[in-house]
Amino acid sequence: MIHQSMFRLNPWFAHGLPPLPRVRQCCQIGILSLLTLGLSPAQACTHAWQGKEYTELPAEFCPGYADALLGKQGLYEYGSVVCDRKEGSYFFLQRLVRYTKNQKAVWKIVQIKPLSKLHQDELALSQGCQQTDQDRQAIFAIVREDSKALTTRRAWAIDFSNEALINLDPTTVICQSSDPRFVP
Repeated sequence: MIHQSMFRLNPWFAHGLPPLPRVRQCCQIGILSLLTLGLSPAQACTHAWQGKEYTELPAEFCPGYADALLGKQGLYEYGSVVCDRKEGSYFFLQRLVRYTKNQKAVWKIVQIKPLSKLHQDELALSQGCQQTDQDRQAIFAIVREDSKALTTRRAWAIDFSNEALINLDPTTVICQSSDPRFVP
């Protein structure tokens, strides 16, 4: 099930984090840390979310946002977020931790994959892709829309047991979209 969402600012203090939004706290990262890690301030801010729990991402954090449920693997349910920002796009692999008293899902971001900025003719797909030489259950891919086909540009297998992404040869990944223009 794929659906798109936009989220409002979350009351951070409800999850034991400081009352200032994490986005503002990212500005406090020292220049030495940024140089040591080789990250821009915007990238360091995004990577500060890894390992964090949330119910809603701040609206200004991901101006372009799409999420999808990836399904249950073992004891856990997983989802994905593609976050488009000025400096680039990011793939968040997230695990469902619990529900709040108000039945809001609490997600933990377990892996962040920086992506180059997606072009207008590119899509990020977390469903509908398969690897031709292996039987993998979950694949995340960046595809380019041509007039009648999808061409896989980059692809990763989702390793749920290690909560990691594994690089795949994009020529071995075939993706289909629910858009009728791309159904064989």
